Amino acid sequence: MYTPPLYYLYLKLFVAFFGNSLIAMKIASVIPLSGTLALGATKIRKLFGDTTACLYLLFFACIPCTMEFSVQVRMYSLAVLCVTLCGVYAYCVFTEGGLKNYILVGVSGVLAAYTHYFAFMSVIVIMLFLFIAILAANRKKLTAFCLLGVCMIAAYLPWFPYFYHQVVAVNQGYWIPEISADYVWGYFTWTFSLENLPWTVFLFFILLKAASTRNTVALSRGKRREEVYALACMLVPTVTMIAGVIISVCTTPIYREQYIFPSLALLALFLGIALRDAGRYVLAAVCAFLLAVGCGQYKECRYQEYYSTLLPQTEQLLETSGARDATVLYNYDTFGFIYEVQFAEKFPDMTFVSLANFDFSQDFDAVWFFDTEWQPDIDPSILETYGLIMEPMGHFGIEHNEFDVYRICHAD
Repeated sequence: MYTPPLYYLYLKLFVAFFGNSLIAMKIASVIPLSGTLALGATKIRKLFGDTTACLYLLFFACIPCTMEFSVQVRMYSLAVLCVTLCGVYAYCVFTEGGLKNYILVGVSGVLAAYTHYFAFMSVIVIMLFLFIAILAANRKKLTAFCLLGVCMIAAYLPWFPYFYHQVVAVNQGYWIPEISADYVWGYFTWTFSLENLPWTVFLFFILLKAASTRNTVALSRGKRREEVYALACMLVPTVTMIAGVIISVCTTPIYREQYIFPSLALLALFLGIALRDAGRYVLAAVCAFLLAVGCGQYKECRYQEYYSTLLPQTEQLLETSGARDATVLYNYDTFGFIYEVQFAEKFPDMTFVSLANFDFSQDFDAVWFFDTEWQPDIDPSILETYGLIMEPMGHFGIEHNEFDVYRICHAD
């Protein structure tokens, strides 16, 4: 699997300075997401005013998925910053021109493509809309736009062979389930629904429909470029999702709900522009609703981060059972890195080894086995051959992975 490399290179800088510190890695995710919010208080505020900036900040910060993904050690916060920069400065290219704006669109677009494949898809949509706008209203910029496109393509060429191999691998089969009506509905509930108040998704539909209607009415009264741009901002995540669904239906399922996240700040910008001239009572109601959702999601995220996992029980077991410097075997290879990072500070002398790489013939006092249910188990013949026994210690877990823990030692 060829995953775009930028986020991992970015994260490696934090690891180089702070080691395998989970807190440092989470801060690495918070920084670009904070940059996306700061963009609202700076450039977006300058372009569209205080009301738009305020609505942009509240909407993007308070929708349920943002709070969850802002602290996950994943590439999404970096992807959303790059896509949003590309979308905002594409507007500046059209309205102002200027070498700086062209450079910012090109650099942010290429960085987005090197961060996530569906961020790449959103950048393609942004560039397509910019091309249509230039072709329709400002053809003097067409040469500069074409040069920008050539430079962006050239900058992505080093990664293109890996992108191609990924496409081929996906077409040969992928782990994402078949697209169904329930699965598509999950795209919206993941984005807008609180776990304890699932009907919030319908309130967001009403809010976005009201914003869309207001924007359409403004367009019908005379095209203003801000309203046209707002429509384009709304269409970027929409087209990205529709393209993902169509590809998934026609070829191999490749689209998941979180793949829309890199373009969601542009949806927030659409809302901010569409409702910026609404009355004070309407704006007060919208802000109150968004803040209420944000408070509810904060409570859910706090539970998810600190209380939904069995990590405290797992740490207590290792602490009280004399396993601080033990060897831990695991059969879920994907979680190997997560184990090392999570336990690095509390158990610095602990060693983690994949079950497939462990030599049971070596001399050892005891090892601990994290046995994830749907992963390969230890062959009983190996235990019999080397005179080993497995002592069950209970059911534990970390993050979204639960497992049974066994203490493996020699029978004598």
